[in-house]
Amino acid sequence: MFTAVLFPDTRIQQITRHHRHQPCPTCGTSSPRRSEGTRQLRHLGLTHAVVLEVRYSKHLCPKCEAYFNASMEDLADPGALFTRAVQEKALASVLADRLPLRKAIERMLRDFYVHIPLSTLHGWLERAGEKIGPQDLL
Repeated sequence: MFTAVLFPDTRIQQITRHHRHQPCPTCGTSSPRRSEGTRQLRHLGLTHAVVLEVRYSKHLCPKCEAYFNASMEDLADPGALFTRAVQEKALASVLADRLPLRKAIERMLRDFYVHIPLSTLHGWLERAGEKIGPQDLL
């Protein structure tokens, strides 16, 4: 499990996505909970760093035997370390405010206590369909 690097005075906010039964995404059959897991997501903070600790249920479908987790699509993409809110704010800094990538990273750290690696922000922009040149890095 990934553990976020925490700034001093980081607040951990716990969220539960724990369900007894969930419909199977493959066949729709009601599937009982088999176990649980925990996921940490970096989130926007105004006065301190915030890490969301999401406790979620894991399910096994009795019909098609598919193993799946409770959905967190509204919070973050699968496998992501940052919430959608962080991603949207960082992309807005670059696309709407026309900030270079490094300045956008500085702004996210200064204003929201979230450090985003340059490669992560670059990947988000590529998935958003934006072309990045060397002048956009400075």
